[in-house]
Amino acid sequence: MFLFQLSLISQDISKTSLTIYNDDLGVVNEIRPLNLKFGINEVFIDNVPSHIIPSSVRINLNASVIEQNYRYDLANSYSLMQHFIDKKITLVGEKTFIGTLISATSNSVVIKPENGGLVIIPNLDGYNISLDYMPENLITKPTLVWKVKSSIEGESEAKITYQTSGMSWKAEYVATLNEDDSRLDLNAWVNITNNSGGSFKNAKVKLIAGDISRAEGYMTPEENARYREIVLSSYSPPPIESVIEKSFFEYHMYELANKSDLLQNEDKQIGLFNASEIKVQKKFIYNTNGSNLENRKPSVSVEFKNAKDNNLGIPLPKGIVRIYKNDGEAVELIGEDNIDHTPKNEEVELKIGDAFDITIDEKVVSSKKIADKVTEIEYEVTIHNSKEDPVTVEVNRNLWGNWTVLEKNVDYEKGNANKITFKVDVPKEKKKTLTYKVRFVY
Repeated sequence: MFLFQLSLISQDISKTSLTIYNDDLGVVNEIRPLNLKFGINEVFIDNVPSHIIPSSVRINLNASVIEQNYRYDLANSYSLMQHFIDKKITLVGEKTFIGTLISATSNSVVIKPENGGLVIIPNLDGYNISLDYMPENLITKPTLVWKVKSSIEGESEAKITYQTSGMSWKAEYVATLNEDDSRLDLNAWVNITNNSGGSFKNAKVKLIAGDISRAEGYMTPEENARYREIVLSSYSPPPIESVIEKSFFEYHMYELANKSDLLQNEDKQIGLFNASEIKVQKKFIYNTNGSNLENRKPSVSVEFKNAKDNNLGIPLPKGIVRIYKNDGEAVELIGEDNIDHTPKNEEVELKIGDAFDITIDEKVVSSKKIADKVTEIEYEVTIHNSKEDPVTVEVNRNLWGNWTVLEKNVDYEKGNANKITFKVDVPKEKKKTLTYKVRFVY
């Protein structure tokens, strides 16, 4: 036979772990000690973030949770006034009013004085409000309130898991090119942002790199719009103490080796790895659909393989890469790019900018219809190299329909069914013209 007594219980957090995802999501695991009475207990789980998703709460407890309420109408002047509707209040200003509170808005009240009638005060500026007592169960911070039915009495532990929005992480990389642009050093940081409305002390932190599927409709558009996108990185060879990387389902997990405090409205940076002497290839790339254009610029990029024998060989989470180079006196920024999640042994391309000393002119030399739905077009691409070094420009030509290259003065490589690449070598301070003819069948 249960004794249906009500016991009010609040508790501290004995253990916390956080898992933070790429898309504005955190999963919190906590252990909270409880001291339950036999029968019905009312348990207050406070110190939860204000952006908790209440329906995501999972509870592991040696008792039955009959009911859960999320109380987020926190104590403020307005909520306190609502507690005192039909109760006695005192307003002290140029004149003192004592009576029963009939209604209250953000800055006005209606009072029924003790001697009868009604007093409407449309503006509370200049008044102090006196209340006779503190309302019961006043909530000063977001709180989960459980009604727990226990068949035992004594100490217990509640293991709680819940989701919250407003938590994010992102990787930020710094790449430094050497003098001849043949190698780079790569440093990585993780930036963790906590805008969840809660603080977490001495927490074990894990970061998930990958794009998980999220069900629609669990948050309002206003909540989704409130936060920014989020992301990390790590380095495995050689091992480092700050982070441990491992595969997890179809994603990658990065676990911070040391526990950390993540406070509300805090950005935290943690160093992840330093990789040196990564072999890179500098490329000049020009993409074209075949047009009449003048004074165009090829892009400049560096490419490297994310491989162990290239001093990397680890999963690289998506993030921004800032590329620097030493001009002999100082290290200067030369470009920025973003990388997507990149598995090991894949190629990484960083676009740095557009070449200043290389210009390209394109021309459609001739176009001839030789049969119904068959056309032959001749093209010229003239590359001007004003640099004091020879360059190789990769001209990527996008094609359509059924095509055949009839003539060319530079060999090409076929990238896919609709793309070919000419690698054009141009001597220093010279120009070179690529010519080719294509037959299109529509």
